[in-house]
Amino acid sequence: MLSSAILVVAHPDDEILWFSSVVDKVDEILFCFGDYPALPALGEGRRKALAEYPLEHCSSLQLEESGSFSGADWGHPVESPYGLEIVHGRRTERRYRETYRLLEERLAEKLATCRNVITHNPWGEYGHEDHVQVYRAVEALQKRLSFRLWFSNYASNRSAALMFRYFSGFDTHYLTLPTNRELAHSLKSIYERHGCWTWYGGYQWFDQECFTEPPGVEERETEHGRLFPINMLKTDLPSRPWKKPGPLSRMVEKLQRRLQRKLRNRKSGK
Repeated sequence: MLSSAILVVAHPDDEILWFSSVVDKVDEILFCFGDYPALPALGEGRRKALAEYPLEHCSSLQLEESGSFSGADWGHPVESPYGLEIVHGRRTERRYRETYRLLEERLAEKLATCRNVITHNPWGEYGHEDHVQVYRAVEALQKRLSFRLWFSNYASNRSAALMFRYFSGFDTHYLTLPTNRELAHSLKSIYERHGCWTWYGGYQWFDQECFTEPPGVEERETEHGRLFPINMLKTDLPSRPWKKPGPLSRMVEKLQRRLQRKLRNRKSGK
């Protein structure tokens, strides 16, 4: 898995959250996204963090994020060739599709001579639309370029519905490696110093990580089977797509609060 290998991750900090066991062992670390238009300071922080990155074998595609996070319905996720169906925000959905095109186009050149590519899993670890999209782009290129594709074993309560579609019979092969907590904490401190650490502050790393290759189509269609060991996380992220409340929903909320006050007043005899 580590021979002529490249690690492809969506965002800076993903490499130590989900791949700390291999981040210093691959030939190259490739970050896909840099700027996030809605938060300009995040992109600037990422550039500063990577400027003092202690591992020399890293590069970036410097693509803009599409802003797809929480745009999918994680309660009933719909997979697509470009990642997941984005059900909230038409402009976001268009940007998400265009980002996939750019990803596949730019990754094709980077992955042409690789023997192994390690990347996000098909359910996006804890449930991030960008992670799923990066996996889809790498998977599409694997069919053309014939490298071996490996993905990680992290999941969460948010991504579980999608994860369980990847049962793969009863003969799952996987590799297990110890996480590198010392390196992970060192890199985490750099991201925190530049304001671009995007995960929970008190996160504790697992002892081990597992990697496996995608199941075949026939294996995915089995009604039962097994997954390789999962590093399961509990998050407070919603399964339903986030929606900015409009005038109608705000009016309904006001009416509900008014009705609740009336009911409380009745009970208290006022």
